[in-house]
Amino acid sequence: MEDKLATIPGLFERLAASSRGLLSRSTTFGRRVFQASRVEVYVLEGEQLQLIESAGRARLKGGSATELLPELRGERGVLFRPADAGERARPLLGAHVPIRLFDGSLAGCYSVFYSARRGRLGAVERRTMREIVAFLAQQIEAVRRIELVQRSTARADVSFEGIAQSSPDAIVAADAHNIILAWNVGAERLFGYTAEEAVGRSLDLIIPPAMRQGHRAGMKRVADDGPTRLIGRAIDLQALRKDGSSVPVELSLSQWMEGSQRRFGAIMRDISERQRLEENLRVAAMLDHLTGLSNRACLDHRLEQVLRSGRRATALLVDLDGFKDVNDTLGHQAGDLVLAEVARRLRSNVHAAHFIARLGGDEFVVLLEDTANPLEGDWLGETLINAIEETIPADGNLVSISASVGIACSYDGCTAETLLGDADLALYKAKRDGRGRTQLFTPDLRHRLVEKGLARTELTTAWAQDQFELYYQPQLFLEDARVCGAEALLRWNHPSRGVISPAAFLPLLETDTLAVSVGDWIIGEACRQAAEWRRTAFPDIRVAVNLFALQFKSGDIVGEVARALERNGLSPDGLEIEITENTILQTDERILRQLKRLRDLGVGLAFDDFGTGYASLSMLRHYPVTKIKIDRSFVSGRDVSDKDQAITRALVQMAEGLGITVTAEGIETPAQHALMRDQGCHVGQGYLYSRPVPAAMFQALPLEAMSGWRVAG
Repeated sequence: MEDKLATIPGLFERLAASSRGLLSRSTTFGRRVFQASRVEVYVLEGEQLQLIESAGRARLKGGSATELLPELRGERGVLFRPADAGERARPLLGAHVPIRLFDGSLAGCYSVFYSARRGRLGAVERRTMREIVAFLAQQIEAVRRIELVQRSTARADVSFEGIAQSSPDAIVAADAHNIILAWNVGAERLFGYTAEEAVGRSLDLIIPPAMRQGHRAGMKRVADDGPTRLIGRAIDLQALRKDGSSVPVELSLSQWMEGSQRRFGAIMRDISERQRLEENLRVAAMLDHLTGLSNRACLDHRLEQVLRSGRRATALLVDLDGFKDVNDTLGHQAGDLVLAEVARRLRSNVHAAHFIARLGGDEFVVLLEDTANPLEGDWLGETLINAIEETIPADGNLVSISASVGIACSYDGCTAETLLGDADLALYKAKRDGRGRTQLFTPDLRHRLVEKGLARTELTTAWAQDQFELYYQPQLFLEDARVCGAEALLRWNHPSRGVISPAAFLPLLETDTLAVSVGDWIIGEACRQAAEWRRTAFPDIRVAVNLFALQFKSGDIVGEVARALERNGLSPDGLEIEITENTILQTDERILRQLKRLRDLGVGLAFDDFGTGYASLSMLRHYPVTKIKIDRSFVSGRDVSDKDQAITRALVQMAEGLGITVTAEGIETPAQHALMRDQGCHVGQGYLYSRPVPAAMFQALPLEAMSGWRVAG
């Protein structure tokens, strides 16, 4: 008897067989709706909560439902507790809802873990959680009852009738000839027949006509000891009521012997509510919870259908301009209100037959079906921009934003991915050309993308094969023409094209994630070279390096500099970091903090291309700059005027008042050398002294001959 009981699947096996897909969908849905990092489903087994399904990448060190079991036993609502996701992860908050059976007993827990900054979930989200928990309770209840009946019928001391009458589910017993032998109260409620009306009649009574022949064949096969795939499994099918209507039921079959007679038991429960919830989950999984628009998955499905059927389409990719500032200054709640209002304005200005989706973040797509008219797309794009530019009230503030729109039309053989990619290229050009405008896709944009893609591939290869090299351009004291420093400049020594001009690859490299790795290498190599020169030919030389903006945003720039100095035994005053005005004028607090930490290390900070941007003078008061480099446009060239020289003198005087040294870039003639010296510049750099050269050539330069310019001036 124990062997027979051991063969009956347990709770977890039952759930895996009957509900695994539904459980997985409920966790995935939960992550989307609640913007969660992780969603978990637990089932109570004895005195322990066992995790049976999860979705999300967050790894929790504490705060899981298993630790909250005592509190969950008495909880009737939502239990909110902090969750520990590790030192580097953002703080998480856990929302735990107990799963209770019909009798009120605890059966498990549904847990959602999300960013603690959001606070407690709103009324809509709590209601959604309760619906999911109700669905899970139904599944667990069904599995427990199926297991109870099977275990009971496997024991000789418990009758089928005793179990059947205590169950709220429909339980029916039949013989091998398809005749109903037992019909409980649950079956009366579900199908509408009383026990007197049902017992003694064929099971065809509740089987739809189209399924009767297959059912009879299956019963005969089992009665003849043939194979069956239904015993011990839960399946969904349609059943027939007394009034002729059909009802979806979950069916679980079992069999046993009474004497020499084979008996069959069927447990059936109405799953109409479950199917309604599943449909709600399916629909909700295709919607953006914040705006009520369709989401990316729904857009992909819709666009694929349109193009696969040979119909035309025009896609408008709408991206908000200035939305990041809203989140940064007013907070994410105000940002959410702005996104919801933008979605409302899109609906108001787009024909009802057209399709609107939110891709995520501040990107939206409007799909015009059965048309590939760029003029119609352009007109609608301008209309949407005008609507979005109207002031938006958000959280007590008036928000002004704009939008850029990229437009692409389908063509023969076009795929959903290609169409959206074309619209994205057009959007990129619209933003690059000034934002707040529409841009139609043209094939040349794709050609540029191909070229850029090839270039990125080559850059990756260059990095992997050590094709990058540092060149150095000397910096001299203008007073006596002694070498005091060198600027390290990146060069690409291509195996077949030779040394490639920086203008050909730096703009692409500085926007690629590879910039952080290359930038860190530049710092290390410059420190190594400076330390070597200090030990040999130039004991007081300082090497300057230029940083990529991504190193401030994505890398540990302060730590990298400190490690490079220590690794190469270089004193901090042997390194100078050059930053451009465009970087410093971002007024990003993170950049300012990192610059101050670099200065605290003793590293020099030079302000490059000084005088070519805006607000340079005021920024010098706030940033720990030790040197400014006057841009070559004020030093050399035919169009240098008396006004330029006056500006240079003023800059030098101002720098001296602030205790900042001055370097003049672009010196090409002895006369310019003398002029910059006489105006008070301390250091000069330019082709007069040397072009950038490899380190091996730098030390061999005839730098001692430069002292003659001191007299020539």
